[in-house]
Amino acid sequence: MQTLETKDEEGRERMDAAPASFVASMPAEKTLPSVAFYAIALSVIALDQMVKQWTIAAIPVDGSIPLWAGVFQLTHTQNRGMAFSLLPGQTLLLAAAAIIVSAVIVLTQRRFGAKMPLTLGLALTLPLGGALGNLIDRLRLGYVTDLFDFRLIHFPVFNVADAAITIGIALLMWRTMMIKDTTPEATLSTRDAAPKAQEMQ
Repeated sequence: MQTLETKDEEGRERMDAAPASFVASMPAEKTLPSVAFYAIALSVIALDQMVKQWTIAAIPVDGSIPLWAGVFQLTHTQNRGMAFSLLPGQTLLLAAAAIIVSAVIVLTQRRFGAKMPLTLGLALTLPLGGALGNLIDRLRLGYVTDLFDFRLIHFPVFNVADAAITIGIALLMWRTMMIKDTTPEATLSTRDAAPKAQEMQ
């Protein structure tokens, strides 16, 4: 029992000292400069708008261009809802939401500045570009032009902006899980699991 108590005390001491040593031993994550952050957002907006303009000019509304029969095609649709045709008819609400989300992202970037972690920066700049790309359509046309149509899985028709938003959210979720899995407590509990299992035997 005395041996186990001594080991438990040592474990608690290591836990108390872990945060500083753990942070010091972690490889520093690359950062995303402010210029690159806004350049990526602007690139998403530009690509999104160019693809939409081509769609409007080349494909009639509700018309399609099959690229892979039964699997994928380009279908010109006018979406009056949010991404993937959710919340139809809520143009003003969705425009206001896009403005608020964009403002929050910009404020977050300004808070980090040049110290913005790379993955977090990408997870924010992609949705920023996507939200503004669709906002331009809503304010200018009253609807959003969609065209990517995965017929094989009957997926809602979407556009470049929707894809950027989805990728950004996925990156943010991935980063959150990675940070959670690499906390000092998680690392120590994993490291101490084997010795304690041996003691129980």
